[in-house]
Amino acid sequence: MRKSTINKLLRPLLLIGCIAFFTLPTEAQKKHKTPNILFVLIDDLGWKDLGVYGGKFIETPVTDQLAREGMRFTQAYASPVCSPTRASLVSGQNPIRHGIWEVLGVSDRPYAKLKSPKMATKLADDVDSYAELLNAEGYACGIVGKWHAGGKPQDVGFSKINKNISDPTLLKYIEENEMHELGEITAEGIQFIRDHKEEPFFLCVSHHAVHAPLYARTELIDKYNAKLRKTGISNIHPTYAAMVEMADESTGLLLDELKKQGLDKNTVVVYYSDNGGMDGDMYLAEPTPMATTMLPLRDQKGTLYEGGLRVPLIVKWPGEVVENTVSSVPVHSYDLFSTFIEIGKTKKPAQKVDGISLVPLLKQETATLNRDALYWHFPTNMWTRNPKGAIRKGDYKLIENYLTGEIELYDLADDIGETVNLVKQRPEKAKELYNDLKSWRDSFGGLMPTENPNYDRFREHEFDYYRWLDPAVFRKKKS
Repeated sequence: MRKSTINKLLRPLLLIGCIAFFTLPTEAQKKHKTPNILFVLIDDLGWKDLGVYGGKFIETPVTDQLAREGMRFTQAYASPVCSPTRASLVSGQNPIRHGIWEVLGVSDRPYAKLKSPKMATKLADDVDSYAELLNAEGYACGIVGKWHAGGKPQDVGFSKINKNISDPTLLKYIEENEMHELGEITAEGIQFIRDHKEEPFFLCVSHHAVHAPLYARTELIDKYNAKLRKTGISNIHPTYAAMVEMADESTGLLLDELKKQGLDKNTVVVYYSDNGGMDGDMYLAEPTPMATTMLPLRDQKGTLYEGGLRVPLIVKWPGEVVENTVSSVPVHSYDLFSTFIEIGKTKKPAQKVDGISLVPLLKQETATLNRDALYWHFPTNMWTRNPKGAIRKGDYKLIENYLTGEIELYDLADDIGETVNLVKQRPEKAKELYNDLKSWRDSFGGLMPTENPNYDRFREHEFDYYRWLDPAVFRKKKS
């Protein structure tokens, strides 16, 4: 009798409990009807630095696993240097349209034969950034680390970052990883996730690593020095390898935090580099060490060869992207803008964009993009660079040297290293691509270099030396 009475009393409570149990997740799903986005942006990471891209020396277990859980792009591109790529990411526009085609804050070679045209210093006021568009849909948008796209992140919709870190574990990580502020950037990213776990968020973790100067934890440098002696590797600097592993470790901590907060199943993770890596550390005083190798790609950051443009891109989207898939479709930085706003279901931006959303590719490995060609306009005379333009159409790529008028044509399907100039063998194809490139450039009124009145043939090689890139100066500044 007593048992029956208790059951009668408990039955309504159990019913209420069951309703609550099944209702809470539904409400949570409604609250997060669109996924979070974690965008990890590495500075100067080379195409072959990651193990999943064929690297044999640097250990990147976290990023390799990320690729196994998502889609890896083998023909992802960027601009040849950081600022144009970053401005394209924010605006969805090709640099010829937004007007930032070189590194902001650096100078022309003062005695070069040509003078670079005047460049924009920030995005136009009428450009809708993806942060502003996502904000309108209820996202909290933050960026920690490097910006270098003109103006300030807060000018284009990013919220102010909470830098009040009190977690002892994070404080210890900051102290032990002060190189390139990697520990601080990681901790602030984790804090952002914690602060905004109850709402949709977009977080860009934008590392200063693995840019020069080469600077990493001692035990990792020692590890790669030993590995170098064992393997005989001579074209990857052990300190650079240590920096890449530190960035990989940072990504792991961010992914762990997503899982800890129960957000990993509803977060799109995008991993990308802002330009190609560096064969040599060309900014530093003697000795000039090697940084990394892009082989079989040609050349490095700051050039329009594949080594300067082709970069790693990995996207994980639980429930949407089939694990361990690969796309060979050529894509560019401004495509990520269009991808972000489609994922966030935002309104269309006010400005005309050049990007195409990658969502169809992500959801179907065999999909393609409705695009005829990719274009680059790089009218610069800064540092050791020469002004050039390039077009990739199908498997063919043409590069025009604005200084000499020289034309190069390569078939990337057979010659990924761009070793054989096919201009003489395939003149009709060269003419077709050249005309396409010129027509595209003219349609934007693309600004071109002009004659430099201070040209000096004996001093044209000289360029400004930025002392803040020297390791000794860098460490003193940070101490």
